Amino acid sequence: MANDFSRLDTVKFQERMKPAALSIYRQVFPECHVEDLREQGVRVHVLDKEFGIDALVHLTDGQWISLQEKYRRNAALKFLDFTQEYMNAVGTPGESLGEWFKLGAQLYFYGWANASETAFEKWAIIDIVKYKMLVESMGGLGAIGTLKKNWKHGRASFYAIPIQALQPCFVCDYRGFSNYGGV
Repeated sequence: MANDFSRLDTVKFQERMKPAALSIYRQVFPECHVEDLREQGVRVHVLDKEFGIDALVHLTDGQWISLQEKYRRNAALKFLDFTQEYMNAVGTPGESLGEWFKLGAQLYFYGWANASETAFEKWAIIDIVKYKMLVESMGGLGAIGTLKKNWKHGRASFYAIPIQALQPCFVCDYRGFSNYGGV
């Protein structure tokens, strides 16, 4: 089963982009160590499964910061949207709440790969508490984004939110999202 999982195109893409993300984390959090908690075959870490935490960024003084990640392909850059998973297996007996309802990470790394998939062309690190408070103050996900369906991957529904709408939640960003220019 692990072999089948590792053959998925999305998993291969994540693996190609992981070094680029680690490089960014080391710029933002010098000398950090990143612990990956994502599913590895059939083994799923409880923090990933139940709280939407993909990684822990361990800082030099011993503390850590929890992190959710999403890497998008370069072709998706034209949309400049943040896609927030809402429901899984929509319309099936296995329908369940998506990432939005269990997102417990402190930060969210969100980036678009360059055309050669060797670096991120644009990226942001988002404070999740500020993000959730912004969505709440705007009247919910439906008021800030557009509900869409992705039947290709697990019959999921998600909200496409213009990334600029989330600018007040950025901890840092790179290449054009905000006035302060990132790191």
